[in-house]
Amino acid sequence: MHLTFWLAFLLTLSTSAIAQTTQAPFHNWDPRWPSPEKMLQGCDPQTVRQFQEESAILAKNPKNENSLVRSGVFAGMLARTSRYGSFWLWLEAKDLEQAIALNPKDFAAWHNYGDVNHRTGNGWDPTEHSAAIRAVNAFTKAIALNPKSARSYMGRGWSYLDMDDNAHANADFQKALQLDPSLRSDMQKEIGLMQTRKAQISAAKGTLQQMGRYYVERSATNFDDCSSFRGYWTGGECRISNALNPGVR
Repeated sequence: MHLTFWLAFLLTLSTSAIAQTTQAPFHNWDPRWPSPEKMLQGCDPQTVRQFQEESAILAKNPKNENSLVRSGVFAGMLARTSRYGSFWLWLEAKDLEQAIALNPKDFAAWHNYGDVNHRTGNGWDPTEHSAAIRAVNAFTKAIALNPKSARSYMGRGWSYLDMDDNAHANADFQKALQLDPSLRSDMQKEIGLMQTRKAQISAAKGTLQQMGRYYVERSATNFDDCSSFRGYWTGGECRISNALNPGVR
């Protein structure tokens, strides 16, 4: 009887320990991600503490709308300094989507959802605007709830600019400055960064296209001959990249 008791007791302890080690460290956590320690490395301690406090609240009540918004905002702040920024941006978006589902009239949730989509961007494809479209829609919702939100107009302007819709972007920038002239510096700084990113993407695409172009060196008849031309021997011919040998052909 005593043996049965202790076996049951140890099994209970073991089950409890496993539950603690497998419990999600914070809201919307995906176990396939890097450890929380890695994701939080280098982040501001105060922001980490604030995020963890909101996570504790959400662990008890996953439908706490205000805590979802605050958790999302803090996740976005952590994304700025963490090496794993894309994971934090995903967490921010998920928290805000859940807050919006609970209350579609939550201005802060809509505004920050627009911001996270703008910050996420559309990668290296200048013709793919899904994130920018989501950002425009979110900022538009925020403006409908608070027409005097200068930052919502500014954010929507940036998102229009992402899509090369300069007319709508300029109209939103003018409205933002009309509401709050002090935003001019932040506005111009982000516009400058966006222009730099677009130039970098354009240059990178040009380099990739150039690397895909090659000519065949007919005088090279084997691997060694081809190597002397800094070429790549394949398919019985010596292919020489135009990017690695600019100006040769």
